[in-house]
Amino acid sequence: MSSINTNYAAIAALQSLRSVNSDLQAANTRISSGLRIQTAADNAAYWSIATTMRSDKSAVSVVRDVLDVGMSVVDVAYEAMSQTTWVLSDIRAKLVTATEAGVDKSKIQDEISQLAASTQSIAASASFNGVNFLDTDIHDLYEAMPADRSAKLPSSFIRNAGGSVMVGMTLFDQINTSLFNKEGDGMLQGDPRSPKTIGGIRPYGDPYTPDIINDYLSYYTLPGLPAISHENLPFTVISGTEAPTPISFGAGDKISFDLTIDGDNLAQGLAAPLHPGITATDITIDSAMVSSLGGAIHNATEMAQMLNAAFAAKGIGSLVYASPVWHDPLNAPPYPDPVRYTISTTEQSLLNGSQVQISNFSSTVAAGSLTNLNTYGSLGSSFTLNFTPFKIYRDVSIDFTFGINSEATETHTIDRNTVNTILGTTDGWINTADDMATILNALITRPNTIIEANGSSILVRSDPLDDRLNGGRTQIGFTNMTVNVEPIPMNGVMDIDIEKYPDSVNSFLYSVDAMLARVTNGTAALGVLKNRLEKQSAFAETLLDNLSSGIGRLVDANMEEESSRLTALQTQQQLAIQSLSIANGTPQALLSLFA
Repeated sequence: MSSINTNYAAIAALQSLRSVNSDLQAANTRISSGLRIQTAADNAAYWSIATTMRSDKSAVSVVRDVLDVGMSVVDVAYEAMSQTTWVLSDIRAKLVTATEAGVDKSKIQDEISQLAASTQSIAASASFNGVNFLDTDIHDLYEAMPADRSAKLPSSFIRNAGGSVMVGMTLFDQINTSLFNKEGDGMLQGDPRSPKTIGGIRPYGDPYTPDIINDYLSYYTLPGLPAISHENLPFTVISGTEAPTPISFGAGDKISFDLTIDGDNLAQGLAAPLHPGITATDITIDSAMVSSLGGAIHNATEMAQMLNAAFAAKGIGSLVYASPVWHDPLNAPPYPDPVRYTISTTEQSLLNGSQVQISNFSSTVAAGSLTNLNTYGSLGSSFTLNFTPFKIYRDVSIDFTFGINSEATETHTIDRNTVNTILGTTDGWINTADDMATILNALITRPNTIIEANGSSILVRSDPLDDRLNGGRTQIGFTNMTVNVEPIPMNGVMDIDIEKYPDSVNSFLYSVDAMLARVTNGTAALGVLKNRLEKQSAFAETLLDNLSSGIGRLVDANMEEESSRLTALQTQQQLAIQSLSIANGTPQALLSLFA
């Protein structure tokens, strides 16, 4: 019985030793690895969370590294844009100098050419890791969708509520920074989006520089003019100057004629009945009237005086008047022409027409050019547009008003959608006068307005069957024309040449100012992106620290506790060994008693 108890003691001691050794091995593993949960068997839930967080940490670490690369790309672009701003400022200063009298424009152009070339060098060298925001290769830059012309920069790591993972991307539209594009259209290459004359509805402000600057008038109106007859006294030319020959009146001499005012113009296409106008008969200038002038009419001023007196005598002085032609020379007082004068309707007859007609003319003296005549006022309710093809770009919008004869105006907009909808196209092009007439007819709803193409021109007018006005009371036109993207530089920095175009310095200044404004805005856009990426990078760094801390809280071993536990287990191991040794030694002691 004693032997059996001894064996049980040995077995118990051995089992205790094995348990202590197992715990001791686990404690050593935790201390050596620093982890209290190494496998799913240790704690399936915590191990799963920790494994996912380690994967996230690895992804965030990669995103942070990519952010650093993106920040470097932006930093290079930002510094290059800032430098370009200074170069453009220098070019602007040179152009301002070129406006001074007496400067050598050829030498200034040499400096400008060098500065312009440096902008190309700056753009070409603004590359990091093969990425260049300033020197681009984007097809149809202004027509490309923003997503297609944008650089994509990783900016964040996202795990949504469903557990799926994605990398957040920041899009940066390179139209904000493209200084030179392979196909053109870069900020320093000239902007192609100007609609120019808008198919003829706005004229050039400066016809000599249409390709240098978008210098167009914001209005294009055609006013009518009253009926005016241009006449002259008899004259001789002395040393290149016209000298009037006095018209002397003897007894019985006279000039007489009938005068019709403001009759309708048959050639205008008016519907019948036509109004014949107001007629005064036997208007006369005779020797009695001229006696106040010494018996002769000596110049155009005196002729106008006599005619106005004759008109007043017939009761039409408020409807028609004569006047010498006036000259207004530079830096000298105005003066009347001694030979030339006009007869004009005042258009105060309350009739629609504008007419001056002299009939039944007779004269016993040399009256100069005065004779039978019939002249009508010029219409301002009809004009012709000289069409040139143009394209409405995706982001371009044109606003204008249209009116006839001081009637209420209409306001209209032409944009890409308008053009494509009306013409059934997709590219925004208005290629022919027929296309332009179609668009104007679709927009302008004023009753009895006729808009029709005629070859490469467009006739815009009121319907004469409805509009019977003539002369100075008529006017047609487009006003308040604006293009939302203007002002834009139509020439590039490499096109500046004040030596070849010395009179275009101000035009080049205009373009450089527009370029400078764009580059400044682009630099600001890069600054905003730079600031955002820096914040994202700082957040990624913080997120890495938080992930590391979170993983540690889940699986890291408490080294103080593990160290204490190891010491305790080592003591237990020694005691277990001693117990086993005692248990194993007991049978030997019993056997010695029987020896």
